[in-house]
Amino acid sequence: MLKPLILCAFLAVNSLGSPLPYVPVQLPPLEGCSLPLTKAEAHSLPAAVDTLVRVGGHQLHFTVWPGQQPILLLEAGGGDTGAVWQQTVKALYRATGATIVTYDRAGFGRSSLNPKRMSLVQQVKDLKAGLDKLRLGGDYQLVGHSFGGYFSTLFAARYPRQVRAAVLLDASHVAFYTDARVAAFQREYGGQKEQFRHTEPGKYWMLANAEQDVQEMRRHPFPTTVPVVDILADRSYGNSAAERAEWAQAHQAFVAGAANRTLVLAPGSGHYVMQDSPQLVVETVARVYQECKAQRHL
Repeated sequence: MLKPLILCAFLAVNSLGSPLPYVPVQLPPLEGCSLPLTKAEAHSLPAAVDTLVRVGGHQLHFTVWPGQQPILLLEAGGGDTGAVWQQTVKALYRATGATIVTYDRAGFGRSSLNPKRMSLVQQVKDLKAGLDKLRLGGDYQLVGHSFGGYFSTLFAARYPRQVRAAVLLDASHVAFYTDARVAAFQREYGGQKEQFRHTEPGKYWMLANAEQDVQEMRRHPFPTTVPVVDILADRSYGNSAAERAEWAQAHQAFVAGAANRTLVLAPGSGHYVMQDSPQLVVETVARVYQECKAQRHL
């Protein structure tokens, strides 16, 4: 049984309910918390670089806030664009001073798509090609929300030497998506697929490739060499109590898969953890970021 957290404190549990090591953060708080301020608060958000990068016959829309290394690469959930991070970026930069990158996936926002390059693996390859063209340099710390957890997983699996760590926010873990659940998903939303083809092509491909996506994720597990903090929403994803319990079990199983993974519950938070529990997200990302920087200089 996962136990709720109190404000400004964290409790990590594994699949058996026993504590996992977790060091409370001492980083700049958002409003409503009495943690002490630190020098990290001095970072002021620079002007964003907004650009389109051509990769694989289409364009990806990136927004970059220049800063320090490693780079924070933020992955939005399914159906969202990089704009979903708008309220989070300033606080993340304030706490870390990191270069921060958001982007619109192919077929969403200002990004176009190439129908021949819409598999998850190909999208991650195109993402990396776009990042390389931006010439930002350095390594990455990943932050993935919901369906963005798939992309964080594949990015880490393909480029483990360039990924320092990851923070996952009520993210999709493939263990939740049984064949029966994918089939039910297709029945529930399949009728909208053709409508999306012309109006929201990104959503069309999410539906069209749902079974293929799950198969790809089963072949590409998150590398055990990359540390992860996995934040689980208190009011997590799911249409029923049973589904939410299975979602939580998938997170617990993921964390139990490696000693360098930590599970954190976001008390009172819904699926959009970065909006419902911004302090928890910012402080967790910042703590992991400072550890990444310290390890880089060892």
